[in-house]
Amino acid sequence: MNLKRIKLKNFRGYSQETIFDVDDLNVIIGKNDIGKSTILEALDIYFNGKPEKEDLCIDHDVRAIEISCIFDNLPSEIILDDTITTTLAEEFLLNSEGLLEIKKIYPLTATGAISEESFIICQYPDNENLSDLLSKKRTTLKLQFEELVIDPEGVNRNQSKDLRKAIRRHFQPQNGFELITKSLKIDGKLDNEDNRKKIWTSIKKFLPLYSLFFVDKPLNDQDTDIQDPMKEIIKEVLNRENILPLLEELKNAVQEASTNLADRTIVKLNELDSDLAETLKSSFPKEPSWNSIFKLTLEDERGIPLNKRGSGMRRLVLLSFFRAQIENRRTAESPNIIYALEEPETSQHPNFQLMIVNALKELSETDNAQVFFTTHNSNLAKEIPNKSLRYIFRDNAGICRIENGSHIDGSDNELIIDKIIETLGALPDPKNKVKVLIFVEGENDINGLINFSKLLHNEDQTIINLENNEKVAFIPTGGSQLKFYIEKKYLDGLLQKQIHIYDSDIPDYIQSVANLNAEANPHKIGFNTVKLELENYLHHEAIIDCYAEERIPINLSEILDTDDVPKKVAMAVHMSQGTTTWDLMHSDPIRNEEKQKKKVSQAKKNLNKRAIEKMTIDRLRERNGYDEIKNWLTKIKEYTQ
Repeated sequence: MNLKRIKLKNFRGYSQETIFDVDDLNVIIGKNDIGKSTILEALDIYFNGKPEKEDLCIDHDVRAIEISCIFDNLPSEIILDDTITTTLAEEFLLNSEGLLEIKKIYPLTATGAISEESFIICQYPDNENLSDLLSKKRTTLKLQFEELVIDPEGVNRNQSKDLRKAIRRHFQPQNGFELITKSLKIDGKLDNEDNRKKIWTSIKKFLPLYSLFFVDKPLNDQDTDIQDPMKEIIKEVLNRENILPLLEELKNAVQEASTNLADRTIVKLNELDSDLAETLKSSFPKEPSWNSIFKLTLEDERGIPLNKRGSGMRRLVLLSFFRAQIENRRTAESPNIIYALEEPETSQHPNFQLMIVNALKELSETDNAQVFFTTHNSNLAKEIPNKSLRYIFRDNAGICRIENGSHIDGSDNELIIDKIIETLGALPDPKNKVKVLIFVEGENDINGLINFSKLLHNEDQTIINLENNEKVAFIPTGGSQLKFYIEKKYLDGLLQKQIHIYDSDIPDYIQSVANLNAEANPHKIGFNTVKLELENYLHHEAIIDCYAEERIPINLSEILDTDDVPKKVAMAVHMSQGTTTWDLMHSDPIRNEEKQKKKVSQAKKNLNKRAIEKMTIDRLRERNGYDEIKNWLTKIKEYTQ
């Protein structure tokens, strides 16, 4: 399951219900003490702990903290309280959007004691006869089934799922149920015999893991920057699909043996005091905490742990942890994880700051991973797609608000971006040296052009190298990042020459280039790729070499000019790694399409960065791309004169 949305109420500075929309990558920006870290810590409480009494907002309307998480990418099937699968929709456990919404309420007593209650907010049948249906265990359901004299034909009375379905059908009006929004309690002050506790235990297994890292926290032997990654490694491994059955088998074996011994003890007690023995039964009130059993640390050859080494080295390990996770999460057995990091720029060299942000960006693009981090650093924020920016501020009434860097339709939220720039103190880079603006579709095309220019420049020094060239500035016409927005805003009023280079796969881009060239303006020119996209200029052997370096052997035929190369490569990588076919990665067609798009996006990024590095002039000539790309670069150089 993936986190889709967060709701906070009465938690620290969030007095009224505040909604936070969640993406794969979420970069939280705002002034000091505005509530950025509060988001990360609220999630840590939700997934891993409990709040303290001081966490209750001083402007609370009731003495209870509320933290809600809404999830999508839900399991197509789930075992709730039997060995038989059912669905969350069939059990009426989804909200009005068809998502799983779980609210946790933390009531505080007058003495400051805190308890925890969990609820599923769902669209539930408006029928009092069904209000407690999920509370009943199989034995009770059987009794109700028999009392209602329901036709047993086709009903397996040994399955709670079938019994519930038959009882619902018995009370179902001809036109179906009228559904109402209901808070279905699933944990907290429930009787041990209440079936909802078992349902909650089953659902919890699908919730993502949450790992929060504080880069600048105090260091000691038990709680350190270096210790946290090691703990998270253990946590993730214990949640892998191939490990969970082994733990379940061990748990069952221990519980069975322990229960037998406990029951024999009660039998012996019965011989001494039968009244007392009748009141006792064996029970395991909590699931075993495997995380506390396994310990992992890093130390050098002298036995000195890294938490005794310099802070720079410790933080390099943290950076390396995230970079290693990128590779680890390409495996099919990786569980859903949310990584959260506060201010990764803290105590880091600027080069490492950029490396860790790039690692977090790439990590968020892997399957079943989401990333949060806060920052005050404009240079880091510039690297983030606008759709991933989250801005926290107080409105005129003093209420905390959270706005996104892009609108629902994907367009830039210019008002919020301007506020972000103002908050970060992000000033545009001096552009008085820029001679030509290169307009492309997106970031991948920028990387592709730069890397192709390096290849041609290394072979012929007279060809311009676009890498770190102060005379050119790239302007993406599609999805943008903050730095491109800043530069474009700064450059809009200037009179630089323009070169537009677009793929030929979209008719609108072909028309745009035709219209531009029809102006016959000597300071503007447009090109469409002769081949379908920039990726079609790659040689299939370069792509194979690129993935071989990552230990991913792929079977790839020669690239054709009309191939959808990113999709072709993504499918080849999936076939090499996956256990399912391309069209059956998920039973939900919409979710399957989302997974496909994510894999294609990752392939596109790899092609324009790593695969081009494996290109040679001979390979480019073999793809009949050398002369065309050289022509673009020649025109760019001419415009820079």
